[in-house]
Amino acid sequence: MGNKQPDPDDKFKYLGFEINPGKIGEFWQSDDERKKHLKRIQSGTQLSVLDRELSLININLMSSADKIISYIGNIVLILAFFLPAYSIGLSGKTLSGSAISYFLNLPFIGAYAAWGGGAMILIVIVYGLLLLACPAAGILNIIGLLNKDKGDNYLETVKKYSRITFVPIALYVILLVSLLFGGPHPFGSLGVEAIGESLNFMAIFTVAGIGFWINIAGLSIAFAQSRGL
Repeated sequence: MGNKQPDPDDKFKYLGFEINPGKIGEFWQSDDERKKHLKRIQSGTQLSVLDRELSLININLMSSADKIISYIGNIVLILAFFLPAYSIGLSGKTLSGSAISYFLNLPFIGAYAAWGGGAMILIVIVYGLLLLACPAAGILNIIGLLNKDKGDNYLETVKKYSRITFVPIALYVILLVSLLFGGPHPFGSLGVEAIGESLNFMAIFTVAGIGFWINIAGLSIAFAQSRGL
């Protein structure tokens, strides 16, 4: 008595063919596409069957939404350079200025900081570098997003330019750590109530202008995008 052969239908069910019953649709969109593909294989120039616009090989590695969000964050970093970087209440009046004003007044600010000692000098230098690094990061990131490479090469170029984002982030960390220790004013507050007797972490919330805080927002967006690449 011979062994009973398995039912072919049972084989198909075991392998999961019942998931997609019936006739499977054609892979090729047209007979011309099939012939072109076979011709490439015969010529030895094509090794993969996944050669379509919508295939995984040619998938867009950075969506349009990701690019738009990244552009917004980097444009914010550039625009913040022209917004008030500091705002000080003095004798009932408010003095404020952009990053440009900060650098124009740097000789006076630097001379004043020199009287305050090393901590004050460090804060002034780091803040100045920060005001330059933020728009520089924004410009370089946009250059990376505008590169003309394709696929993985495009993404690698974007990643390369996005590394500059870590520079202003590091400067922000150094600045905040420096402010935790504070820098004593050589001549007291000089009537600047917001500053008090020293430039410390709490004083920065009243002294820093909108450009300072917008830079943080722009860097947060740019950093989130770079981490997602």
